[in-house]
Amino acid sequence: MTEVHQPGRWEVVAATLHDRGNPADGAEETSLVQGSEDEARRVYADATAQAAEQGYEYVKLRHNGDEVGSWPQATGWTV
Repeated sequence: MTEVHQPGRWEVVAATLHDRGNPADGAEETSLVQGSEDEARRVYADATAQAAEQGYEYVKLRHNGDEVGSWPQATGWTV
């Protein structure tokens, strides 16, 4: 399968909770990279592989501000 490269602004962000004991307190996003699609996808893959170890609440891959990838993936289950 050939991957289609899309021009535009690519960004990877990771969020950490302000208070791990109180998720309702919100999270702070940190931009891990802004760059080309190839670079963003590489950083996204690395960040999701280490997300739990790094204590990330979530990692998102965005293209022109639109979310195109997210960790953890939504399961469709509700609590």
